[in-house]
Amino acid sequence: MSTTQMILAGALIVIDLLVCMVIGIKTRGKAKNAEDYFIGGKRTGTFLLFLTAWASFSGAGNFIGQAGRGALEGISAYWLWLGEGLMGGIIMGYILAPYLARFKYLSMPHFVSGYLFGGDHYIRRVGGLAALMPNVVWPGAQIMGVSYVLEQVFGIDYRIAVIVCGIVFIFYTVSGGLEAVIYADALHGTIQMIFAVVVIFFGLKLFHFDFGYLQDQIMQVDPVKWNLFAEKPTVIVTGFLTGLVGAVSNPIFWNRAFAAKDVQTAKRSYGITFFMNIIMVFIMITIGIASLMYTNAGDQALVWVILNKMPPVCGIILAESVLAACMSCADTHLNCAAANVVSDIIDPDSKLDGEKSIKYAKAATLAAGIVAILSGLYAPFIYALGTYGYTVCGGVLIPLFVMGLIFRDRKSEEFSSRLSIKAARIGVTLGIAAAVAFEVIPPLTAVFGGGVIPAIAATVLGTLLPNAFIKE
Repeated sequence: MSTTQMILAGALIVIDLLVCMVIGIKTRGKAKNAEDYFIGGKRTGTFLLFLTAWASFSGAGNFIGQAGRGALEGISAYWLWLGEGLMGGIIMGYILAPYLARFKYLSMPHFVSGYLFGGDHYIRRVGGLAALMPNVVWPGAQIMGVSYVLEQVFGIDYRIAVIVCGIVFIFYTVSGGLEAVIYADALHGTIQMIFAVVVIFFGLKLFHFDFGYLQDQIMQVDPVKWNLFAEKPTVIVTGFLTGLVGAVSNPIFWNRAFAAKDVQTAKRSYGITFFMNIIMVFIMITIGIASLMYTNAGDQALVWVILNKMPPVCGIILAESVLAACMSCADTHLNCAAANVVSDIIDPDSKLDGEKSIKYAKAATLAAGIVAILSGLYAPFIYALGTYGYTVCGGVLIPLFVMGLIFRDRKSEEFSSRLSIKAARIGVTLGIAAAVAFEVIPPLTAVFGGGVIPAIAATVLGTLLPNAFIKE
């Protein structure tokens, strides 16, 4: 990039960061209780819900991370997309989100424990820990993404970029809660839509909009990258299931649905958002695969392609657009993480008064933000970081949620489940233990390629077998 282009790109970033700081200052003190801070008082309308949903869901993972997966894995990267983007998107966007919008819960564990298991504190607290995993690691993945760009465009030290971006999104998220997040996302969502259209157009031009030509080129570079079944079956199934349970259990999808003012608002906003997201992620993976014709940039494939194979204007808006994508996803997860800590773990009875709950919420947001910065500094790859959280949360809470609905007591006014609460406690405990063990212990990881299958099996069997013997 020329000096002029770098100045223009830098100016856009500085303006964005300043606007975010102003939003944090303007919204400070407006939240009066936990409901205001975490779901915006359930007042969010269609337009703002669409922008914040689109902005939150289209972070570094769906831009840089998915293109990076395409470059690293080839077309086998589509197994995760089939589970997460397609199947998960259809289920979450068109079925689950409108259903969840009927309720005013503060988090996913709040819903599962309160709606299906009699408000049991153990299930809610352990569920809060499971949901906390993706909420604290995904902000780290987001600032990894924007820091990649700032380092390549401006030569800024990666670690400095992580810390500066982290401080900004932590500030406005702590200050205004969900209201600050929604206003920042409205700005960032608009920027991301412009960026997505431009990058998709020039990205498809890399192979002349001809997938046959792309196949021929990749076969010459590395035939394995055009083999959909390059991995063993257990790894393929693990990738698909990780994506599926990750999309359906992603805490930000649930919290945004609870924030919708009514069912129709969620139906319209989520329907448009997930339709766009399904298409965009598919193309981003394709662009990552196409980058193999020119470079082995791996996780940074999209950044390399934009800077080296697209018109200069793409490079100018690159840093600002990625900043918008990353900040909007990071702030949402940070807000959800605070909900897990305060609402699910510390105060499941909602005994804290409004002032004290806000104080705890801000402290929890700050703590989660610090963890996110540390994650961004030391994690190896963007999507590797995110899938850890997916496995623990989705592999445990989604099976419990599905079992709770299957065994629901239709005669109960509270719509509770006929599953034993004690059995459910055993199931979630074993599920989390299995998820973590098969993710972090290399010999176990090699068995299934990850922890999602063991987590699902442990949760289901750990719940159903004791349920056959425990009566309450």
